[in-house]
Amino acid sequence: MRILIAIMFFVSAVLSACGDGAQTQSDPPPALAGKAELQDVKPAQMVSLSLKELGLPAGADKVTPSGAVSNALLKDGQLRFSTPGDTGKDQEASFEIKSGPTTSQFHVVIRSQRPTSAEAYDDSTDNGYSSPDLIVDGLVANNVMTGAPLTFRMQGVSTLDLKEQSAGRITTDGNTTILVQLEKFWSFNPADSSFSISGPAMQRILDTLPKGSFGMHLYFAAKDGEFAASYDMQVSKAETRLSGNLLSEQGDPVTSLAGREVLLNGVNTQTRAVAVLDANGAFAFEHVLPDVYFLTLSDLHYPNVVSTSFPIYEGSTQAKVTMVVPPGLGIDTGAKAAAQRVAAPGSSAVRSSVTQDGKEPPSRDIPASKRSSPAAPLPADEGDRAVFSVTAAEQDRPVSKNIDFEVPAGTESVSVRITVLTEESRASAKNRGTHVDSWSYSVVGLPDSGLSASGLVDQMYGTDRIAKRACVNVSKQTKNSALKISGSVSATNIGDGLLPTTTTVELSLECMRPKSSSTNLKVVSAKFSSPNKNSNPIISPLKVSERSNLAGSYLSIPQSRSDNTNTIPLEIRYSPDDATITEVNLGITQVNATTEVLLGTSPGVSTLTFSNVNLLTQNHTREPGLIKFPGLSLPTFSGAMAMGNITVTVRLKGSVGGAAVSSDPAADAEHGQVEFNEKKKFTPLYLAGDVTGLSDRRFGIRDTNKGGDSWSTTETIAWLLGCSLCRFNDVSSQHVAQVGAEHDSILVHKGHSDGQQIDLRYADGLGDYSDVLGGQDGGAHIRQLLNAAKTEIAENAARAAETGIGSWFAGPKQRELEQWIIANRAILQIEGNKPYTRVIFIGGSFIKQALIDGQFPDNSTIPVVGAWTTKPATVEFTPDGHMDHWHISLKGALLYK
Repeated sequence: MRILIAIMFFVSAVLSACGDGAQTQSDPPPALAGKAELQDVKPAQMVSLSLKELGLPAGADKVTPSGAVSNALLKDGQLRFSTPGDTGKDQEASFEIKSGPTTSQFHVVIRSQRPTSAEAYDDSTDNGYSSPDLIVDGLVANNVMTGAPLTFRMQGVSTLDLKEQSAGRITTDGNTTILVQLEKFWSFNPADSSFSISGPAMQRILDTLPKGSFGMHLYFAAKDGEFAASYDMQVSKAETRLSGNLLSEQGDPVTSLAGREVLLNGVNTQTRAVAVLDANGAFAFEHVLPDVYFLTLSDLHYPNVVSTSFPIYEGSTQAKVTMVVPPGLGIDTGAKAAAQRVAAPGSSAVRSSVTQDGKEPPSRDIPASKRSSPAAPLPADEGDRAVFSVTAAEQDRPVSKNIDFEVPAGTESVSVRITVLTEESRASAKNRGTHVDSWSYSVVGLPDSGLSASGLVDQMYGTDRIAKRACVNVSKQTKNSALKISGSVSATNIGDGLLPTTTTVELSLECMRPKSSSTNLKVVSAKFSSPNKNSNPIISPLKVSERSNLAGSYLSIPQSRSDNTNTIPLEIRYSPDDATITEVNLGITQVNATTEVLLGTSPGVSTLTFSNVNLLTQNHTREPGLIKFPGLSLPTFSGAMAMGNITVTVRLKGSVGGAAVSSDPAADAEHGQVEFNEKKKFTPLYLAGDVTGLSDRRFGIRDTNKGGDSWSTTETIAWLLGCSLCRFNDVSSQHVAQVGAEHDSILVHKGHSDGQQIDLRYADGLGDYSDVLGGQDGGAHIRQLLNAAKTEIAENAARAAETGIGSWFAGPKQRELEQWIIANRAILQIEGNKPYTRVIFIGGSFIKQALIDGQFPDNSTIPVVGAWTTKPATVEFTPDGHMDHWHISLKGALLYK
C-alpha cells in the first residue's frame, strides 16, 4: 500500500478581552496536527495502518470516519477500517483522529480494481486533443453482459460518418486474442453517430464466449481522418450465484451478526464485493466470475481472522460456501446451547467448505517422485514458544487453525516467524494451470505490527516459500498484565489433493533480550514505497489497461551512471536493534528468466550480484533497528542485463558488541529481499539509449532532466535491436514516474509507463528512417511530398492532354510517395499482426488518408497504391497526434523477425 503523507503543522491560540479591559487567555481550540493523503486502498478490504508510520501518537483515542467508510477503530497502535465493495469508480473517505487536544485528518482514495467506465486512450497529453466520454447502455452491475441490447454513444458527437472505419472487439482479459468482432453485430445510427447491438445479437455473442472476464476495445473513426477515439473497458460473462452461511464449529448458523458484512476478493479477476449478513447468518453474491476467492468477515477487533478460501470453477452456475466462526472472538456462536446437546459419537468440529455444480479441473499426471513425503512433525510447544501450523492436502477443503498465545506480564518482546511452504513448485508449468493453492495468516494483538496477508502459491514458483519475521516490543502492553495474542493460519489445496501447501506462524518470547550477545545480524524487512519525495507515484503505473500501461513493478537499473532525479523511499528493519550499521549494499538477481537471449549479451544476471556502493553516503535517518532513506538513488549494476524478473536484496555490515558482523543474504534471502506492495519481484528497465547499436538511433529531445526517457524492458531492447534501422524516441521514464491526477507519465504521455511502448520515426521510403520523411516538424515534409506528388500528377495529365501522347506517367515525386506508403505499410503490417503487439498508433489527417485510404488530402485517389485492405486491426490513427512518429505498444515481445 502506497501512502503519501503531506503533513502541515500549525497551532493557534486565541486571546479575548474581558469587559474591564483585563486580558485572560481562553481555552485553545484543538490543534490540527496532521493532514494526510492515503492512496491505493482497495475496495472490500480490511485495512490496518500503523499510527506511528502515519506520524500519530500511539495514544490516539478517537476516530470519526466519513464518506465511503462508516466504521473505524483505533486499537493496538493501528487505525483499522473496512472499505466498501467495488462500485466501478474510485470512492473517497475521511478520518478525523483525536489524541487529547490534537486532531489529525486523513483522506483516503478507495481505488476501483475493476473500473466500469470506458477509458479513452490518448497517448500524448500535449496535443490539445481529448476524446469525448463514451456512454455504454445495456450492461448490468460490474459490466456484466446479458442478453440485453448494447448501445455505444459518445457525448457531444453527432452527424459524424463513423460507419465504415469504426471497429470493436472482445478479447481475452490481459491478452490481445480476439474472441468477437463487434462490427459484425452492430448497426450504425447516423442521427447521433451511435452504434447498437440488438438483444438477439448479444445472445449470439454470449453463446460464443466462455464465462470469465474480457477486455472490450472500441475504436470510432471518421473517414476523413479528422476524428478518432479509442476506448477500453472490462466486461464479463458471469452467471454464477454464490450463497453462503456463517456456522459455528458445531455446525449451527451464527445468528448474532445480522447487518454485519462479509468481504469477497477474487485474486485474479480483482473482483471485490461486499454482502450483508441476514438474521440467519446467510449472504449471497450475484454474477461471480471463475477465480480463486478469499471470503472474510469484516471484524475490526479481529481483522482477517474469520476467513476462508475456495475456487469457483468455469462451469458453475450455483456455488454454496460455509465459513466457520471459531470461539474466543467475542462473537455469540450459540456454543453454549450447542454444548447442551449430546454430540454424535465420533463427531468433530465443522470445517469451512464449498460445493458447486461446475466441473473441477482435469486431474494432473504428477509422478510419485515429484510428490512430497509426509511433513516432519513440528517441535512441541514450550512455555515461551508456540507453533500454529496447517497443511492443506484435501482438494478444495480449507484447513485453518486458531492462534491463541498468552504473553506473560513483564515480557519485553515477542518474536513472530511466518512461513508458507508449497510443493506446487515441484509441478512443471503445464501441470500448474488452475491448481494454485491459497494461504493466509493473521496475527492480532501485537502492537503496531500489521501481521496479516493472503495470496496464491503462484507467487512462489521458483522459490517454494514465503518467509516473514518480526520482533515486536510489548513491554508497555505487558507492564502490569499478560497480553493475549490471537489470529489464524489457513491454506486450501485448489484443484486436487496433490502437492500440499503449509502455512505456519511461530511465536516465541524475548527476541530482543540477547541483543549485543548475538553475533547474527539479520535484515528483518526491506520495503520500497511510493510516491517519492517529489510526490510522484513510482514503480507501478496507477493507470492500467491492455492499451495504456501493463500492470507490474518496474525498476530502472542503471548500468553506467547513477541518477537521483526520481528517487525511491527505502525502509530497512534489522536485528539486533542495537547493532551499529556501517554499510548498506544492494544486490540483484534474476528469476523466471526467459529462454531467449538478448543479442550480443550473456544469458543474464543468474547469480546474486552486489554493488559495492555504500548507501549510507546518501541521505538517511536512523532509529534502533531501523534505517530510512527518504529518496534513494540506485547504484549502478554493470554487465549483463537480467533476462527475466529480478529480486533486490539488502546486505548490511557493521558490528554488534564490538564484533564485526554482516547479514547473510544467501542464508536469509526471504527477509533480505526488498518488497513493494507486498511483492518481491520487479521487471527491470534499462536505458535503451545507452545500448550499443541503439545510442545513435535516437531522435527528438532527450529528457535527461527527468531521469531519462528510454527506460525499456530487455525484450523491448531486443525488439529495437532487431528492427535494425528503426529510430526511436520516448519509451518510459525512470522507475515509470507519474504525475498529476490522471497519473500520466512525466514524459507527457498518457501511457509510456511500462517500458514496452515506443515512439518511432516513420520509414522514409528510401530504406531508412531519416528525419525529413520520418515525420520531422509534425509531418510537414510528408505533407509537402503529398502536395508535390498531387501537383506532379496533375501537370503530367495536363501535358498528356495537350500533346496527345499517352495518358499519364509516374513522375519522381509520385514514385517517392509510393515508396513511402509501401515501406510504412510493410512494417506496420508485419508488426500489427505480431502476437506481442497490443496497439499501433499512426497520425490522423493526411497521414491516415495516405497510409490507410490511399488518398491525397483532397480525398482524391493516389494512383497505384489504392486503399490498405489488409490493415491489421491493431493499427489505429489519432486525429491530432502521431504526425511526427508512430507508436507501438508491446507485450512480452522477443526478437523482431
